[in-house]
Amino acid sequence: MRQVLRFSFALALLILVARLAIGAPSYPEVIRIGYQKGNSLVILKANGELEKTLAPLHVKVEWHEFAYGPPMIEALAAGDIDLGFVGATPPVFAQAGGAPNLVYVGYAAPYGTNYGVVVPAKSEARTFADLKGQRIAVAKGSAGEYLLLKALENAGLTPADVRITYLQYSEARAAIERGDVAAWVVPDPRLADVETNAGMRAITTAANLPAQYSFYVSPQAFAQKYPAVLRSVLELVDATEHHAQTHIDETAAFLEKDTRVPAAVWQIALKRNPWGVSAPLTPEVIAAQQEVADTFARYHLIPRPVHVADAVVRIPSSVPRPGFGWASSR
Repeated sequence: MRQVLRFSFALALLILVARLAIGAPSYPEVIRIGYQKGNSLVILKANGELEKTLAPLHVKVEWHEFAYGPPMIEALAAGDIDLGFVGATPPVFAQAGGAPNLVYVGYAAPYGTNYGVVVPAKSEARTFADLKGQRIAVAKGSAGEYLLLKALENAGLTPADVRITYLQYSEARAAIERGDVAAWVVPDPRLADVETNAGMRAITTAANLPAQYSFYVSPQAFAQKYPAVLRSVLELVDATEHHAQTHIDETAAFLEKDTRVPAAVWQIALKRNPWGVSAPLTPEVIAAQQEVADTFARYHLIPRPVHVADAVVRIPSSVPRPGFGWASSR
């Protein structure tokens, strides 16, 4: 009987330890985060709050800068970074082709007047339909490409009715200033910059089109193994955004130093920036992203249709973290 009791106690202890091990969150030695100049991750990088939060958990933070979304997706697919923030389009291309192992872990509020199609001040185009037959510059695989497709549909046009010219941002600005293209699909702060300093005007914005969200994406293996650290990052980005929203001047001054874009331009961009980071994806957000995927499939711009919900993961509820504040900025 004693042997049976000892065995039962030992078995119960093993089960308890196993349950505790399963329930305790696991943390990586390092989390590598991809960011683009000008978004909220830049502020989080500078203020050091994430490093402070993760230090007691012995997690180091590495930051990697990218010019725009598609190269960041490539880095995620290659395992060079663990978390990135991109527009709606890059994850669709990833799921349809070269990086099906990436998953959505969180999202930001949809674009509004902070993403649009601009024309030079002297352009005779007053509506998007006026661009029929003309060249429009857009970054291939960017959120702007979906915006362009929807703007065409909204105007009763198809991609065949214009001449889509794939250019990166620096190339596109030079092209529109030379007159090589008639219009340019561009987000803030570049949008605010050309409106303020080059007299360009937006003839349509994302606010007039179906909702398009931005997303935090991660390799599936990392998201499944380390969901708690992803939650920590998302909560701190959300806190950063809410702080920035109520401290526009201070945030603009900081971003001017980081990006060399004038604070006056940043003030315009920040005032119309959509704020807030959330997780997990809601049915509404998934449906909006499925429309992005279906649109690209309809125009044969991706090799196969995709089911967005298959790439969505739920990360755990909130974890304790220290208070947020600018006082810790470094």
